Amino acid sequence: ALAMIPLAWAGLHVVRSASAYPAGWLVDRVGERGVVVLSGTLAALGAWGLSAVTAPLAMVAIFLAFGLVTGLGEPAEKSTVARLAPRGAGSAFGQAQAVTGVTSLAAALLFGMVVDRHGTAAALWLSAVAGVAATVAWALVTRPRHK
Repeated sequence: ALAMIPLAWAGLHVVRSASAYPAGWLVDRVGERGVVVLSGTLAALGAWGLSAVTAPLAMVAIFLAFGLVTGLGEPAEKSTVARLAPRGAGSAFGQAQAVTGVTSLAAALLFGMVVDRHGTAAALWLSAVAGVAATVAWALVTRPRHK
């Protein structure tokens, strides 16, 4: 039902908030690289899952799991920016957010075009494939943090 949409979004933010602190702890223990790979993998699985399910309860459960994706990913991403730019971190965070915003806009426009031409399932499947590709690329171009 339409009235459930704000509740689903609220639930996503509860999951996101609840997972952020444990994710920060995990970043401190295993490093940003592994946590971003975990977050990217979960995002790809979630997009694939949404492309495959039709039951409303399953859709809501997967949607809520995207809160975990963000809750895991953001601390790792911010830790990476802080580690790579210890001086002028404010500028580095601004640049990282600008890149995120521009690429998110481009991805959203592409997603909408695919939905219009091929349907929602195809767009979600493409998102899953792109998520796997981005996660693999991240793992290949980043180095593990030295303890």
